[in-house]
Amino acid sequence: MDFAAWRAQARAFLRAGVAPHDVAWDASLPFALPQTQMNTEVPRVPRALVALLELVACYDDPNRWALMYRVLWRATRGGKPRLLEDEADPDVRRLNLMAKAIAKDVHRMHAFVRFREGRDADGAPLYAAWFEPQHDVLAKAAPFFVERLREARWLIVTPRGAARWDGARLEVRSTPPDEAADLHDPVEDLWRTYYAAVFNPARLNARRLAQEMPRHFRANLPEARDIPTLVAAAGPRVQAMQGATVAPPHWSAKVVPEAKPVDALQNCRRCPLWQRATQAVCGAGPEHAALMLVGEQPGDEEDLRGAPFVGPAGKVLDQALAAARIPRDTLYLTNAVKHFKWEPRGKRRVHRTPAQREVDECADWLYRELHQVKPKVVVAMGATASYALTGAKTPIGSLRGASLPHRSGAALVVTYHPAAVLRADDGGKAFYRALCEDLEQAARLAV
Repeated sequence: MDFAAWRAQARAFLRAGVAPHDVAWDASLPFALPQTQMNTEVPRVPRALVALLELVACYDDPNRWALMYRVLWRATRGGKPRLLEDEADPDVRRLNLMAKAIAKDVHRMHAFVRFREGRDADGAPLYAAWFEPQHDVLAKAAPFFVERLREARWLIVTPRGAARWDGARLEVRSTPPDEAADLHDPVEDLWRTYYAAVFNPARLNARRLAQEMPRHFRANLPEARDIPTLVAAAGPRVQAMQGATVAPPHWSAKVVPEAKPVDALQNCRRCPLWQRATQAVCGAGPEHAALMLVGEQPGDEEDLRGAPFVGPAGKVLDQALAAARIPRDTLYLTNAVKHFKWEPRGKRRVHRTPAQREVDECADWLYRELHQVKPKVVVAMGATASYALTGAKTPIGSLRGASLPHRSGAALVVTYHPAAVLRADDGGKAFYRALCEDLEQAARLAV
């Protein structure tokens, strides 16, 4: 039974006033009701409910037809025309969960179908794919491939049927095709080589990988056979990366040995952040400090006062420095971005994270400071500072605890930004403890 057949039968049952508990949705349906039982009144069904039921009809559960009719009955003859608005209702909740599962299955089909270039039975070029969705979503997913591969002829075969595009017309059948396609694709090995080359072990999240690429779908993905090997080698590769010299970002070549005066920074117009900032906030501290701390950008108070770390995050930093027994006046404090990026929120100016392009444009100033101060140890506080100093977007948790060699000659220590303590729901105890530990490590290295 498909949705069209169920809809016709359900419509007949509604007109006849047949309650859900009097219907057994099995192979004996459809059947005709006596004309004397028919009611001429046709219940009005909300469009949203029809769309939801059509989606749920794709769900792989034989009990879906009974659930669909029960909700249809309750919304039309059961006195609950706004039933769908009650998301706490068990039937409505079940329907919504099934609809979400269908949408997710369609998304996975879009993501995991792998076409192989071959020939069909007539010898004509054909892109063919085999896919095993968890639900009957082929008809829902096929139009996506028409838009993506409109100029090519392709075939998608599933256990429940097949979809074929001949370049002009899409045909979806409930049975697999009789013809077989030659699916030997020499490009597949090249794709596996590319996938292995772009695999970033530092970004690996095995739990998320299992969620987004379930094992059920891996059997038909050419790159899936390489995933266990790549995952097994991820740990040693990350350790090797941490032990290697951190290469400078591609834009570090812009750094000129001679340092410009502070006035030149105030006149910087490389990115648009200067337009809304009060002033550029320069670094501050001893000219040849052994320890340099780099944050993200000035905050609201820093922008108004023209000094780094004088706002709420600065107070947290002062507490952490005291706990680590580091006098603030021995440090050089600065930020990766020199202008305050913000958006209005009522009467307040609320911080916004700088974009990668803005960090790149400001890198010249940061590297001039490194050249001028020549610190023994640089502490990157937060993801933006870490990226500015390494050129890589690596999670802070995977970099903490290590002393990384930096191109400037300094040792690089990565930790959390003091603002993370203020934003954390639990009071930031874990972030604060980590910040203190990393500052103590930096102080030992700077001796």
